[in-house]
Amino acid sequence: MENNPETRYKSNYHQKSIVIIGAGPCGILSVKHLQDKANILCVDAKEDIGGLWHFDNLNELNHPNLEKNAFYKDLGVLHSSMYENLITNLPKFLMTYKGFPVKQQYDEFMTSVQFFEYLQDYCQHFNLKKHMLFKTYVQVVRLSKNLSEDERKQIGFEVNKKFLIEISSSQDYQDNVRYIQADSVIVASGRTSKPNMPQIENEEIFKGHKLHMHYFREETMKNYENKHLVVYGCALSAQDIVWILLKKTEPSKQPKQITVIGNAQHISILQKSTSYKEEFASNKLKFVPTYIKKFDSSNSVELQSGEKIENIDCFLYTTGYQYSYPFLEKYSNIDSLIEFQSQNSRRNCFGPLYKKMFCIKEPQIVFLGCITNTVSIQQGLERQSIAACQYLTGRVELPTQEEMMKEYEQELSTTKAIYGDCRDFFKVSLFVGLNEFLYFRSLAQLCKMEYDSQFEDYVLNVAVPIMKQIFLNGEYPQLKSQVFSDKLPENYSPPTNLF
Repeated sequence: MENNPETRYKSNYHQKSIVIIGAGPCGILSVKHLQDKANILCVDAKEDIGGLWHFDNLNELNHPNLEKNAFYKDLGVLHSSMYENLITNLPKFLMTYKGFPVKQQYDEFMTSVQFFEYLQDYCQHFNLKKHMLFKTYVQVVRLSKNLSEDERKQIGFEVNKKFLIEISSSQDYQDNVRYIQADSVIVASGRTSKPNMPQIENEEIFKGHKLHMHYFREETMKNYENKHLVVYGCALSAQDIVWILLKKTEPSKQPKQITVIGNAQHISILQKSTSYKEEFASNKLKFVPTYIKKFDSSNSVELQSGEKIENIDCFLYTTGYQYSYPFLEKYSNIDSLIEFQSQNSRRNCFGPLYKKMFCIKEPQIVFLGCITNTVSIQQGLERQSIAACQYLTGRVELPTQEEMMKEYEQELSTTKAIYGDCRDFFKVSLFVGLNEFLYFRSLAQLCKMEYDSQFEDYVLNVAVPIMKQIFLNGEYPQLKSQVFSDKLPENYSPPTNLF
Protein backbone atom coordinates (compact mmCIF):
# COMPACT_ATOMS: atom_id res chain seq x y z
CA MET A 1 0.00 0.00 0.00
CA GLU A 2 3.02 2.27 0.37
CA ASN A 3 3.03 2.71 -3.39
CA ASN A 4 -0.53 4.00 -3.42
CA PRO A 5 -0.21 7.80 -3.54
CA GLU A 6 -3.57 8.36 -1.82
CA THR A 7 -2.74 6.01 1.05
CA ARG A 8 0.68 7.56 1.49
CA TYR A 9 -0.80 11.06 1.43
CA LYS A 10 -3.38 10.21 4.10
CA SER A 11 -0.75 8.60 6.31
CA ASN A 12 1.18 11.88 6.38
CA TYR A 13 -1.61 14.22 7.43
CA HIS A 14 0.60 15.34 10.32
CA GLN A 15 2.61 17.29 7.73
CA LYS A 16 1.51 20.33 5.74
CA SER A 17 -0.85 18.65 3.24
CA ILE A 18 -1.58 20.07 -0.20
CA VAL A 19 -3.92 18.71 -2.87
CA ILE A 20 -3.17 19.67 -6.48
CA ILE A 21 -6.09 19.41 -8.91
CA GLY A 22 -4.86 18.51 -12.38
CA ALA A 23 -1.71 16.85 -13.76
CA GLY A 24 -1.13 19.03 -16.79
CA PRO A 25 1.87 21.40 -16.94
CA CYS A 26 0.72 23.44 -13.91
CA GLY A 27 0.12 20.35 -11.81
CA ILE A 28 3.40 18.75 -12.87
CA LEU A 29 5.35 21.91 -12.00
CA SER A 30 3.57 22.21 -8.65
CA VAL A 31 4.54 18.66 -7.74
CA LYS A 32 8.13 19.33 -8.81
CA HIS A 33 8.51 22.41 -6.62
CA LEU A 34 6.58 21.05 -3.62
CA GLN A 35 7.54 17.39 -3.42
CA ASP A 36 10.37 17.86 -0.91
CA LYS A 37 8.61 20.58 1.06
CA ALA A 38 5.12 19.21 1.87
CA ASN A 39 2.83 16.19 1.86
CA ILE A 40 1.22 16.38 -1.58
CA LEU A 41 -1.31 14.54 -3.72
CA CYS A 42 -1.95 15.48 -7.36
CA VAL A 43 -5.35 14.28 -8.63
CA ASP A 44 -6.25 13.98 -12.31
CA ALA A 45 -9.27 12.57 -14.11
CA LYS A 46 -7.27 11.19 -17.03
CA GLU A 47 -5.20 8.01 -16.95
CA ASP A 48 -1.89 9.84 -17.27
CA ILE A 49 -0.21 13.24 -17.10
CA GLY A 50 -0.39 16.00 -19.68
CA GLY A 51 -3.82 17.56 -19.37
CA LEU A 52 -4.56 19.27 -22.66
CA TRP A 53 -1.39 17.77 -24.15
CA HIS A 54 -2.60 14.22 -23.49
CA PHE A 55 -4.31 13.27 -26.74
CA ASP A 56 -7.46 11.23 -26.30
CA ASN A 57 -9.33 9.53 -29.13
CA LEU A 58 -12.47 9.36 -27.03
CA ASN A 59 -14.98 12.11 -27.61
CA GLU A 60 -18.62 12.82 -26.92
CA LEU A 61 -19.64 10.78 -29.98
CA ASN A 62 -17.71 7.55 -29.29
CA HIS A 63 -17.38 7.39 -25.50
CA PRO A 64 -18.70 4.02 -24.24
CA ASN A 65 -20.01 5.33 -20.92
CA LEU A 66 -20.58 9.03 -21.44
CA GLU A 67 -23.45 9.64 -19.02
CA LYS A 68 -21.49 8.20 -16.11
CA ASN A 69 -18.31 10.13 -16.83
CA ALA A 70 -17.78 12.54 -13.92
CA PHE A 71 -16.23 15.28 -16.03
CA TYR A 72 -19.10 15.11 -18.54
CA LYS A 73 -21.69 15.17 -15.78
CA ASP A 74 -20.37 18.46 -14.41
CA LEU A 75 -19.31 20.28 -17.58
CA GLY A 76 -21.40 18.72 -20.35
CA VAL A 77 -18.21 17.91 -22.30
CA LEU A 78 -15.23 15.61 -21.95
CA HIS A 79 -11.69 16.85 -21.27
CA SER A 80 -10.16 18.94 -24.00
CA SER A 81 -7.08 17.64 -25.77
CA MET A 82 -4.85 18.92 -28.53
CA TYR A 83 -5.71 17.53 -31.95
CA GLU A 84 -3.36 15.13 -33.72
CA ASN A 85 -0.31 16.54 -35.46
CA LEU A 86 -0.64 19.89 -33.72
CA ILE A 87 2.53 21.98 -33.85
CA THR A 88 3.12 24.40 -30.98
CA ASN A 89 2.89 28.15 -31.58
CA LEU A 90 6.08 28.86 -29.64
CA PRO A 91 9.73 27.92 -30.28
CA LYS A 92 11.06 25.15 -28.09
CA PHE A 93 13.17 27.39 -25.86
CA LEU A 94 9.91 28.98 -24.72
CA MET A 95 8.46 25.55 -23.92
CA THR A 96 11.31 24.62 -21.56
CA TYR A 97 11.35 24.31 -17.76
CA LYS A 98 14.19 25.27 -15.46
CA GLY A 99 17.18 22.97 -15.54
CA PHE A 100 15.63 20.55 -18.02
CA PRO A 101 16.34 21.38 -21.68
CA VAL A 102 14.35 19.82 -24.49
CA LYS A 103 16.04 17.22 -26.67
CA GLN A 104 18.12 18.85 -29.37
CA GLN A 105 16.60 16.62 -32.05
CA TYR A 106 13.13 18.00 -31.38
CA ASP A 107 11.69 20.34 -33.99
CA GLU A 108 12.15 24.08 -33.51
CA PHE A 109 8.37 24.24 -33.06
CA MET A 110 7.64 20.99 -31.28
CA THR A 111 4.75 18.76 -32.20
CA SER A 112 2.26 18.02 -29.44
CA VAL A 113 3.69 14.48 -29.34
CA GLN A 114 7.19 15.85 -28.70
CA PHE A 115 6.03 18.17 -25.93
CA PHE A 116 4.03 15.37 -24.31
CA GLU A 117 7.18 13.24 -24.41
CA TYR A 118 9.08 16.12 -22.80
CA LEU A 119 6.52 16.20 -19.97
CA GLN A 120 6.87 12.43 -19.51
CA ASP A 121 10.67 12.70 -19.39
CA TYR A 122 10.40 15.56 -16.89
CA CYS A 123 8.15 13.51 -14.60
CA GLN A 124 10.41 10.48 -14.84
CA HIS A 125 13.59 12.48 -14.20
CA PHE A 126 12.20 14.06 -11.04
CA ASN A 127 10.15 10.99 -10.00
CA LEU A 128 6.91 12.97 -9.84
CA LYS A 129 4.28 10.34 -10.62
CA LYS A 130 4.61 8.77 -7.18
CA HIS A 131 2.55 11.73 -5.96
CA MET A 132 -0.14 11.44 -8.66
CA LEU A 133 -3.55 9.78 -8.50
CA PHE A 134 -5.11 9.20 -11.93
CA LYS A 135 -8.61 8.32 -13.15
CA THR A 136 -9.90 10.27 -10.17
CA TYR A 137 -12.27 13.23 -10.26
CA VAL A 138 -12.56 16.04 -7.74
CA GLN A 139 -16.29 16.41 -7.10
CA VAL A 140 -16.30 19.06 -4.39
CA VAL A 141 -13.86 21.23 -2.44
CA ARG A 142 -15.38 22.51 0.80
CA LEU A 143 -14.23 24.83 3.54
CA SER A 144 -14.35 22.56 6.58
CA LYS A 145 -15.44 25.37 8.88
CA ASN A 146 -18.68 25.70 6.91
CA LEU A 147 -19.72 22.04 7.15
CA SER A 148 -22.96 21.47 8.99
CA GLU A 149 -23.18 19.01 11.88
CA ASP A 150 -25.20 16.63 9.70
CA GLU A 151 -22.51 16.78 6.99
CA ARG A 152 -19.79 16.03 9.53
CA LYS A 153 -21.73 13.01 10.82
CA GLN A 154 -22.26 11.67 7.29
CA ILE A 155 -18.54 11.90 6.54
CA GLY A 156 -17.78 9.49 9.36
CA PHE A 157 -14.40 10.75 10.53
CA GLU A 158 -12.99 13.81 12.23
CA VAL A 159 -12.35 16.72 9.87
CA ASN A 160 -9.40 18.67 11.18
CA LYS A 161 -7.90 20.37 8.15
CA LYS A 162 -9.00 23.51 6.33
CA PHE A 163 -10.45 21.72 3.28
CA LEU A 164 -12.56 18.60 2.81
CA ILE A 165 -12.38 17.24 -0.72
CA GLU A 166 -14.80 14.71 -2.19
CA ILE A 167 -13.33 12.53 -4.94
CA SER A 168 -14.61 9.64 -7.06
CA SER A 169 -13.79 7.56 -10.08
CA SER A 170 -13.66 9.80 -13.13
CA GLN A 171 -15.17 7.02 -15.25
CA ASP A 172 -18.23 6.68 -13.01
CA TYR A 173 -19.12 9.60 -10.75
CA GLN A 174 -21.04 7.28 -8.40
CA ASP A 175 -18.16 4.83 -7.99
CA ASN A 176 -15.63 4.88 -5.13
CA VAL A 177 -16.82 8.18 -3.66
CA ARG A 178 -14.59 9.14 -0.74
CA TYR A 179 -12.95 12.06 1.04
CA ILE A 180 -9.49 13.47 1.54
CA GLN A 181 -8.41 16.50 3.57
CA ALA A 182 -5.96 19.30 2.85
CA ASP A 183 -4.44 22.38 4.42
CA SER A 184 -4.11 23.96 0.98
CA VAL A 185 -5.44 23.42 -2.54
CA ILE A 186 -3.76 24.26 -5.84
CA VAL A 187 -6.22 24.51 -8.73
CA ALA A 188 -4.20 23.43 -11.77
CA SER A 189 -7.10 22.19 -13.88
CA GLY A 190 -6.53 24.62 -16.72
CA ARG A 191 -8.71 27.09 -18.55
CA THR A 192 -9.71 25.04 -21.60
CA SER A 193 -12.35 22.73 -20.16
CA LYS A 194 -15.68 24.27 -21.09
CA PRO A 195 -16.13 25.54 -24.67
CA ASN A 196 -17.44 29.07 -25.09
CA MET A 197 -20.46 28.86 -27.39
CA PRO A 198 -21.77 32.32 -28.29
CA GLN A 199 -25.55 32.49 -28.33
CA ILE A 200 -26.50 33.23 -31.94
CA GLU A 201 -30.12 33.88 -32.83
CA ASN A 202 -31.85 31.12 -34.85
CA GLU A 203 -28.91 28.76 -34.41
CA GLU A 204 -31.27 25.79 -34.49
CA ILE A 205 -32.29 26.40 -38.11
CA PHE A 206 -28.78 25.83 -39.48
CA LYS A 207 -28.66 22.38 -41.10
CA GLY A 208 -24.97 22.09 -41.92
CA HIS A 209 -22.13 20.46 -40.00
CA LYS A 210 -21.48 22.49 -36.82
CA LEU A 211 -18.61 22.07 -34.35
CA HIS A 212 -16.61 23.84 -31.65
CA MET A 213 -12.82 23.64 -31.84
CA HIS A 214 -12.96 21.62 -28.61
CA TYR A 215 -14.20 18.63 -30.64
CA PHE A 216 -11.82 19.05 -33.59
CA ARG A 217 -9.82 15.98 -34.62
CA GLU A 218 -7.95 15.07 -37.78
CA GLU A 219 -10.91 13.00 -38.94
CA THR A 220 -13.07 16.12 -38.74
CA MET A 221 -11.35 17.55 -41.81
CA LYS A 222 -13.06 15.11 -44.13
CA ASN A 223 -16.31 16.99 -43.44
CA TYR A 224 -14.76 20.09 -45.01
CA GLU A 225 -13.57 18.56 -48.28
CA ASN A 226 -14.86 20.67 -51.18
CA LYS A 227 -17.25 22.49 -48.81
CA HIS A 228 -17.80 26.10 -47.78
CA LEU A 229 -16.51 26.37 -44.21
CA VAL A 230 -17.25 29.33 -41.96
CA VAL A 231 -14.78 29.81 -39.10
CA TYR A 232 -16.21 32.01 -36.35
CA GLY A 233 -13.37 33.63 -34.43
CA CYS A 234 -9.94 34.72 -35.58
CA ALA A 235 -7.48 34.05 -32.75
CA LEU A 236 -4.61 31.56 -33.00
CA SER A 237 -6.75 28.40 -33.14
CA ALA A 238 -8.62 29.84 -36.14
CA GLN A 239 -5.37 30.80 -37.85
CA ASP A 240 -3.96 27.35 -37.17
CA ILE A 241 -6.97 25.63 -38.71
CA VAL A 242 -6.83 27.81 -41.82
CA TRP A 243 -3.11 27.09 -42.15
CA ILE A 244 -3.65 23.35 -41.77
CA LEU A 245 -6.53 23.23 -44.25
CA LEU A 246 -4.96 25.42 -46.94
CA LYS A 247 -1.23 24.86 -46.53
CA LYS A 248 -0.84 21.38 -45.03
CA THR A 249 -3.70 19.50 -46.74
CA GLU A 250 -3.72 18.00 -50.22
CA PRO A 251 -5.58 20.30 -52.65
CA SER A 252 -8.15 17.60 -53.44
CA LYS A 253 -9.07 17.39 -49.74
CA GLN A 254 -9.25 21.11 -49.02
CA PRO A 255 -12.45 23.12 -48.53
CA LYS A 256 -13.62 24.91 -51.66
CA GLN A 257 -13.99 28.10 -49.62
CA ILE A 258 -13.19 29.33 -46.11
CA THR A 259 -14.82 32.43 -44.61
CA VAL A 260 -13.34 33.67 -41.34
CA ILE A 261 -15.55 36.02 -39.31
CA GLY A 262 -14.35 37.89 -36.25
CA ASN A 263 -12.98 40.92 -34.43
CA ALA A 264 -12.45 43.80 -36.86
CA GLN A 265 -9.05 44.78 -35.49
CA HIS A 266 -7.68 41.25 -35.73
CA ILE A 267 -9.24 40.63 -39.14
CA SER A 268 -7.69 43.83 -40.55
CA ILE A 269 -4.27 42.40 -39.69
CA LEU A 270 -5.00 39.01 -41.24
CA GLN A 271 -6.18 40.69 -44.43
CA LYS A 272 -2.64 42.04 -44.95
CA SER A 273 -1.18 38.54 -45.25
CA THR A 274 0.91 37.80 -48.33
CA SER A 275 0.94 34.09 -47.46
CA TYR A 276 -2.56 33.63 -48.87
CA LYS A 277 -2.27 35.71 -52.06
CA GLU A 278 -3.56 32.93 -54.29
CA GLU A 279 -6.39 32.03 -51.92
CA PHE A 280 -7.48 35.68 -51.68
CA ALA A 281 -7.37 36.13 -55.45
CA SER A 282 -9.52 33.05 -56.09
CA ASN A 283 -11.92 33.87 -53.20
CA LYS A 284 -11.00 30.56 -51.61
CA LEU A 285 -10.25 32.48 -48.42
CA LYS A 286 -12.08 35.51 -47.12
CA PHE A 287 -11.69 37.42 -43.85
CA VAL A 288 -14.80 39.33 -42.75
CA PRO A 289 -14.38 42.00 -40.00
CA THR A 290 -17.63 41.83 -38.04
CA TYR A 291 -19.75 39.53 -35.86
CA ILE A 292 -22.72 37.33 -36.66
CA LYS A 293 -26.16 38.75 -35.94
CA LYS A 294 -28.16 35.61 -36.60
CA PHE A 295 -28.51 32.46 -38.65
CA ASP A 296 -30.63 33.59 -41.58
CA SER A 297 -31.59 30.22 -43.06
CA SER A 298 -30.56 26.59 -43.05
CA ASN A 299 -27.29 27.52 -44.78
CA SER A 300 -26.67 31.26 -44.28
CA VAL A 301 -25.90 33.89 -41.65
CA GLU A 302 -26.63 37.58 -41.41
CA LEU A 303 -23.77 39.70 -40.08
CA GLN A 304 -23.98 42.76 -37.86
CA SER A 305 -22.75 44.75 -40.86
CA GLY A 306 -25.88 43.70 -42.76
CA GLU A 307 -23.97 41.46 -45.16
CA LYS A 308 -25.06 37.87 -45.65
CA ILE A 309 -22.82 34.84 -45.98
CA GLU A 310 -24.62 32.17 -47.96
CA ASN A 311 -24.25 28.57 -49.11
CA ILE A 312 -22.53 27.52 -45.89
CA ASP A 313 -21.89 23.79 -45.52
CA CYS A 314 -19.91 23.73 -42.28
CA PHE A 315 -19.57 26.02 -39.26
CA LEU A 316 -16.59 25.91 -36.87
CA TYR A 317 -16.59 27.85 -33.60
CA THR A 318 -13.07 28.97 -32.65
CA THR A 319 -14.46 31.09 -29.83
CA GLY A 320 -12.33 29.93 -26.92
CA TYR A 321 -13.26 28.59 -23.52
CA GLN A 322 -14.87 29.59 -20.26
CA TYR A 323 -13.32 29.35 -16.82
CA SER A 324 -15.22 26.67 -14.92
CA TYR A 325 -14.64 25.17 -11.48
CA PRO A 326 -17.64 22.94 -10.62
CA PHE A 327 -15.92 21.61 -7.49
CA LEU A 328 -16.01 25.14 -6.02
CA GLU A 329 -19.24 26.37 -7.59
CA LYS A 330 -21.52 23.62 -6.22
CA TYR A 331 -21.41 25.18 -2.74
CA SER A 332 -20.67 28.75 -3.77
CA ASN A 333 -23.73 29.96 -1.80
CA ILE A 334 -22.05 28.69 1.38
CA ASP A 335 -18.30 28.92 0.90
CA SER A 336 -18.35 31.82 -1.60
CA LEU A 337 -14.65 31.65 -2.49
CA ILE A 338 -14.82 32.96 -6.05
CA GLU A 339 -17.35 34.82 -8.14
CA PHE A 340 -17.68 35.47 -11.84
CA GLN A 341 -18.23 38.98 -13.14
CA SER A 342 -21.99 39.19 -13.59
CA GLN A 343 -21.85 41.40 -16.68
CA ASN A 344 -19.59 38.94 -18.46
CA SER A 345 -21.68 36.12 -19.94
CA ARG A 346 -18.60 34.42 -21.37
CA ARG A 347 -17.25 33.71 -17.87
CA ASN A 348 -13.68 34.62 -18.76
CA CYS A 349 -13.15 36.74 -15.66
CA PHE A 350 -13.47 35.69 -12.03
CA GLY A 351 -12.03 36.61 -8.68
CA PRO A 352 -11.14 38.10 -6.37
CA LEU A 353 -7.57 36.96 -7.01
CA TYR A 354 -4.32 38.56 -5.90
CA LYS A 355 -1.63 38.48 -8.60
CA LYS A 356 -4.19 36.66 -10.74
CA MET A 357 -3.61 33.48 -8.71
CA PHE A 358 -4.16 33.77 -4.93
CA CYS A 359 -7.77 33.51 -3.75
CA ILE A 360 -8.18 36.64 -1.63
CA LYS A 361 -11.09 35.27 0.42
CA GLU A 362 -9.02 32.19 1.31
CA PRO A 363 -5.38 32.41 0.12
CA GLN A 364 -4.75 28.74 0.86
CA ILE A 365 -6.47 28.16 -2.49
CA VAL A 366 -4.22 29.09 -5.40
CA PHE A 367 -5.22 29.14 -9.09
CA LEU A 368 -2.47 28.43 -11.62
CA GLY A 369 -2.52 28.89 -15.37
CA CYS A 370 -5.39 31.36 -15.67
CA ILE A 371 -3.22 33.90 -17.50
CA THR A 372 -3.55 34.06 -21.30
CA ASN A 373 -1.75 35.43 -24.39
CA THR A 374 1.58 35.07 -22.59
CA VAL A 375 4.61 34.70 -24.86
CA SER A 376 6.72 33.05 -22.15
CA ILE A 377 3.77 30.94 -21.00
CA GLN A 378 5.56 27.75 -19.89
CA GLN A 379 8.07 29.70 -17.81
CA GLY A 380 5.11 31.76 -16.65
CA LEU A 381 3.42 28.62 -15.35
CA GLU A 382 6.60 27.54 -13.61
CA ARG A 383 7.00 30.96 -12.02
CA GLN A 384 3.44 30.83 -10.73
CA SER A 385 4.12 27.34 -9.37
CA ILE A 386 7.21 28.59 -7.55
CA ALA A 387 5.25 31.51 -6.09
CA ALA A 388 2.52 29.12 -4.90
CA CYS A 389 5.14 26.84 -3.33
CA GLN A 390 6.89 29.72 -1.58
CA TYR A 391 3.67 30.97 -0.03
CA LEU A 392 2.00 27.67 0.84
CA THR A 393 5.10 26.38 2.58
CA GLY A 394 5.45 29.54 4.66
CA ARG A 395 8.56 30.93 3.03
CA VAL A 396 6.91 34.23 2.11
CA GLU A 397 3.84 36.15 3.25
CA LEU A 398 1.08 37.83 1.29
CA PRO A 399 -0.13 41.37 2.02
CA THR A 400 -3.24 41.82 4.16
CA GLN A 401 -6.59 40.90 2.71
CA GLU A 402 -7.46 44.62 2.46
CA GLU A 403 -4.25 45.37 0.55
CA MET A 404 -4.76 42.44 -1.82
CA MET A 405 -8.36 43.44 -2.48
CA LYS A 406 -7.32 47.01 -3.21
CA GLU A 407 -4.80 45.87 -5.83
CA TYR A 408 -7.31 43.45 -7.36
CA GLU A 409 -9.99 46.14 -7.63
CA GLN A 410 -7.53 48.54 -9.23
CA GLU A 411 -6.61 45.93 -11.86
CA LEU A 412 -10.28 45.15 -12.45
CA SER A 413 -11.13 48.83 -12.80
CA THR A 414 -8.36 49.31 -15.36
CA THR A 415 -9.57 46.32 -17.36
CA LYS A 416 -13.17 47.55 -17.29
CA ALA A 417 -12.12 51.00 -18.45
CA ILE A 418 -10.34 49.57 -21.48
CA TYR A 419 -12.55 46.62 -22.44
CA GLY A 420 -15.88 47.27 -20.77
CA ASP A 421 -16.58 43.86 -19.27
CA CYS A 422 -13.30 42.58 -17.75
CA ARG A 423 -12.84 40.15 -20.62
CA ASP A 424 -9.09 40.69 -20.70
CA PHE A 425 -8.41 40.62 -16.97
CA PHE A 426 -6.25 37.50 -17.34
CA LYS A 427 -4.35 38.70 -20.39
CA VAL A 428 -0.69 38.92 -19.40
CA SER A 429 1.30 39.57 -22.53
CA LEU A 430 3.80 41.69 -24.40
CA PHE A 431 1.09 42.77 -26.84
CA VAL A 432 -2.19 43.20 -24.88
CA GLY A 433 -3.20 43.46 -21.25
CA LEU A 434 -0.71 43.56 -18.39
CA ASN A 435 2.95 43.43 -19.48
CA GLU A 436 4.04 39.89 -18.71
CA PHE A 437 7.50 40.77 -17.48
CA LEU A 438 6.18 43.42 -15.10
CA TYR A 439 3.88 40.72 -13.79
CA PHE A 440 6.63 38.12 -13.39
CA ARG A 441 8.98 40.64 -11.78
CA SER A 442 6.24 41.35 -9.23
CA LEU A 443 6.04 37.62 -8.46
CA ALA A 444 9.82 37.48 -8.08
CA GLN A 445 9.62 40.38 -5.66
CA LEU A 446 6.88 38.61 -3.71
CA CYS A 447 9.04 35.47 -3.53
CA LYS A 448 12.16 37.48 -2.61
CA MET A 449 14.07 35.71 -5.39
CA GLU A 450 16.57 36.99 -7.91
CA TYR A 451 14.86 37.53 -11.26
CA ASP A 452 16.09 35.77 -14.42
CA SER A 453 16.89 38.82 -16.56
CA GLN A 454 18.80 36.71 -19.10
CA PHE A 455 15.68 34.73 -19.99
CA GLU A 456 13.75 37.97 -20.39
CA ASP A 457 16.47 39.28 -22.71
CA TYR A 458 16.24 36.15 -24.86
CA VAL A 459 12.47 36.55 -25.14
CA LEU A 460 12.60 40.26 -25.91
CA ASN A 461 15.60 40.21 -28.27
CA VAL A 462 15.34 36.81 -29.94
CA ALA A 463 11.69 35.78 -30.03
CA VAL A 464 9.58 38.93 -29.87
CA PRO A 465 11.00 40.87 -32.86
CA ILE A 466 10.37 37.97 -35.22
CA MET A 467 7.00 37.03 -33.74
CA LYS A 468 5.82 40.63 -33.67
CA GLN A 469 6.72 41.11 -37.33
CA ILE A 470 4.84 37.93 -38.24
CA PHE A 471 1.70 38.51 -36.17
CA LEU A 472 1.30 42.20 -36.95
CA ASN A 473 1.37 41.41 -40.66
CA GLY A 474 -0.95 38.42 -40.56
CA GLU A 475 1.78 36.01 -41.61
CA TYR A 476 0.99 33.10 -39.29
CA PRO A 477 1.90 30.52 -41.99
CA GLN A 478 5.50 31.78 -41.87
CA LEU A 479 5.85 31.40 -38.09
CA LYS A 480 6.74 27.74 -37.83
CA SER A 481 9.53 27.91 -40.39
CA GLN A 482 11.52 30.33 -38.22
CA VAL A 483 14.64 29.27 -36.29
CA PHE A 484 15.47 30.67 -32.85
CA SER A 485 17.74 28.06 -31.28
CA ASP A 486 20.83 29.17 -33.18
CA LYS A 487 20.64 32.49 -31.34
CA LEU A 488 20.76 30.89 -27.87
CA PRO A 489 23.32 28.84 -25.95
CA GLU A 490 23.38 25.20 -26.96
CA ASN A 491 21.01 22.98 -24.98
CA TYR A 492 19.53 26.02 -23.23
CA SER A 493 17.06 25.96 -20.37
CA PRO A 494 16.45 28.64 -17.73
CA PRO A 495 18.65 28.21 -14.62
CA THR A 496 17.12 26.68 -11.50
CA ASN A 497 18.51 29.25 -9.06
CA LEU A 498 16.72 32.25 -10.56
CA PHE A 499 13.05 33.17 -10.69
